[in-house]
Amino acid sequence: MPVSFTRKICLRGLVVLAALLFTTASAVAVSTSSNKTTHIDLQPKPLSLANKRYHYSMAKSSLAKGEWENFTQHYALLGDYPLVPYLDYAILKYQLPDLPLAKVDSFLHKHKGSFLEIRLRQQLLYTLAVKRQWDDYLAYYKNDESNTTELQCYALYARIMNRDHAAWDEIPAIWVSGKSLPKECDPLFTRWKKKGGLTEEIAWQRFNAAMQNHKRSLARYITNFMGEKYKRYADLYVRVHQSPYTIRKHRNFSEQSEPMQQVIAHGIKRYARLKPKDALYHWELYEAQQLFSSELSTDTKRYIVKQLVRKGYLDEAEKMIDNSQELRSNEVVAGFIRESLKQKDWEKALQWNNLLDKQLQLSDRWLYWRARALTELNQEDPVYGKPKQIYENLAQNRSFYGFLASDVLNLNYSLEFIPAEVRPSTLHVVENNPVMQRVKELWLTGNTEEARYEWEFATKDMSTHELLAAGYLAREWGWYYKGIRAMIAGNLWDHLDLRFPLAYREEVAKISSSTNVAETLIFAIARQESAFYESAHSSAGAMGLMQLMPSTARQTARKTGIAYKQQDLYKAEQNITLGSHYLNQLLEQYNGNRILAAAAYNAGPHRVKRWTQEKDTELPFDIWIEIIPFQETRGYVQNVLAFSVIYGYRLGKPEPLITESEAKSLL
Repeated sequence: MPVSFTRKICLRGLVVLAALLFTTASAVAVSTSSNKTTHIDLQPKPLSLANKRYHYSMAKSSLAKGEWENFTQHYALLGDYPLVPYLDYAILKYQLPDLPLAKVDSFLHKHKGSFLEIRLRQQLLYTLAVKRQWDDYLAYYKNDESNTTELQCYALYARIMNRDHAAWDEIPAIWVSGKSLPKECDPLFTRWKKKGGLTEEIAWQRFNAAMQNHKRSLARYITNFMGEKYKRYADLYVRVHQSPYTIRKHRNFSEQSEPMQQVIAHGIKRYARLKPKDALYHWELYEAQQLFSSELSTDTKRYIVKQLVRKGYLDEAEKMIDNSQELRSNEVVAGFIRESLKQKDWEKALQWNNLLDKQLQLSDRWLYWRARALTELNQEDPVYGKPKQIYENLAQNRSFYGFLASDVLNLNYSLEFIPAEVRPSTLHVVENNPVMQRVKELWLTGNTEEARYEWEFATKDMSTHELLAAGYLAREWGWYYKGIRAMIAGNLWDHLDLRFPLAYREEVAKISSSTNVAETLIFAIARQESAFYESAHSSAGAMGLMQLMPSTARQTARKTGIAYKQQDLYKAEQNITLGSHYLNQLLEQYNGNRILAAAAYNAGPHRVKRWTQEKDTELPFDIWIEIIPFQETRGYVQNVLAFSVIYGYRLGKPEPLITESEAKSLL
């Protein structure tokens, strides 16, 4: 935290800066030799927006270097440029250690409810904590979602220093975390430990949380706060985690205690991933010996049921569900339906469909599979009617299953398209909102992170009409991602021109013409992967519009002879080029089958190879997609295919959801 920066600023620079920030003048009086006074107009001529952006950039650069004279010169030319508050904020942030709080109050009041208010308040709180001004800290602290863990710790410390004894009881909720905590919290925790607040029971809670969160090193560290008894529990916990088979040695887990029961439950769940039938056998033995809490028992048995279904042990899983209504979750029932589909057991698929929650039964997915089962069984439903009736209702929806139903009935797809027609008055209000003006300038000048934060503040309380206007503006700026998000936030599902923009159309057309990848598929993949967010970066390391892993991009570049630099993956044209060439390779590998290519693009060709080899019988394409083991990949494939239909409509190039060759190639 840069709390000592202002001490390096020369007095002259501060004087000039203060004069600039807190006074204005449009003219000065100049005395001449003839004792006449001439007024010289110093009001600068209005600058173009491009010039203001230039001077803002120069002012920002000068401020970072401490070049105050240059800064003041550029600052003076900015006028009412929307990003001036960011410069004011930067100055105040560096002055905070020595600045009168009245000046901070002025800024906070002026920008009340904005991102900059929260940002400066946070910086002020850090400064007050370092200076140990606890009364002031509590005066400026607001207990809301904007607080970091560090600020929460400082607040509790401040309350303790003010003899607020209730603060001690709130510390465990922060300390019992499944991840490492910031060092700023150490003084608070040190006082708490000295007071005797950290008990072995609390240490065990955090150990359990760390193990559940796969933070083994943190769990080992927590054992330093345990006595011999709890260390033995921890050793057993780690042992069953590393070697789940050891849970079969019941004599090592015979003690009747809550920690031991948690160890047993964790070991059984780990073992169930390997051998669910055997895990169920041992769990029943443990349940006969231990008095597990109902919550722990239900959670463990639900996990066993899911693993039984995953491994195909449907009889055992069904028996467990018959004996316990609590285990009949929608997730488990959906697993039963998919296993029944895999075996083409339509009678069972229909029976399980009837056990879903009524609301879920009405979803497009399960209505489609109800109709499919009824068709195969040559039956009609007393509630839902004939299969054709179900398909007809489904075909009215713009969804993967709605498109499937349209194909069954040989109907045109229902797109339900409403062009985005924004009210001029609403557009004017939104466009001239000071926060939206800052958003626009931040985005267009490459300050993406600040633009994103400001956008959240600008749109959080907008009406539906205002969100539509905001989405329209974002698309006009080229910020397609936020245009899409605005439509989702406002439930504006039918504005396809904003939800499915023809982003980077020239680049897409160019690469499509040089490969065998249709424009619709490129658009669909980019829309699904990043919603056209150029700077997208996943936790796994995938980058850019089409979310390429650097290793995949490098290999693709080498095969195709394309120049490659990893940082260029954040450039739209380079990312689309490499992503499309990789997609082209997958299509060639799978003989043009977009189902397999999309699955491989998401989950990797090695998994698709395993999935295609594992099926015991030949499966129709709709079942093959529905039983993809990864929920993410299943949804990914369905979205890409449905998005391709929508982009075919947007481009004036209608195409089917599934081609005849794609449907046959999976049989």
